[in-house]
Amino acid sequence: MYNEDMEGPEMGFSLMAGIVRPASRGELKLTGPNYADPISIDLGALSVQADVDALVASVKECREVGRQQALEEWGPEELYPGSEVGDDELEQYVRDTAITYHHQVGTCKMGVDAMAVVDPHELRVYGLAGLRVADASIMPMVPTGNTNAPSIMIGEKAAEAILAR
Repeated sequence: MYNEDMEGPEMGFSLMAGIVRPASRGELKLTGPNYADPISIDLGALSVQADVDALVASVKECREVGRQQALEEWGPEELYPGSEVGDDELEQYVRDTAITYHHQVGTCKMGVDAMAVVDPHELRVYGLAGLRVADASIMPMVPTGNTNAPSIMIGEKAAEAILAR
């Protein structure tokens, strides 16, 4: 969770809550047939209450960690949302400050069955000439963690395969 106005002391530590497997789902839509037409994106962030509840519980857990005896000598002070923010206000705090991990992943099912949209051998999108998918959206299961490194690997392997033709 983040807000541009957040500031803290020069020395300190941070505990941040996050969800790596949200239940909320977004949507990406084409707005027209031309490649230059804008794309409509709705992240659908926090559209499932279970995600909000998980973040609220995570903030509470961060508070507990900050109160541990092992951290006493650091003189921990909760800056955000602030120790005065009670349970009733935490949900609004979460909704106001939640951000993404900046590594969103879509889904383009690979395979040869009727639901598949990407050829598993050449990464070509069925029915669209000249279009391949070479990113995290082809992963059969998105990893619980940052998707940047595996996405780079997929792109590099796809580039090798294309250049080898």
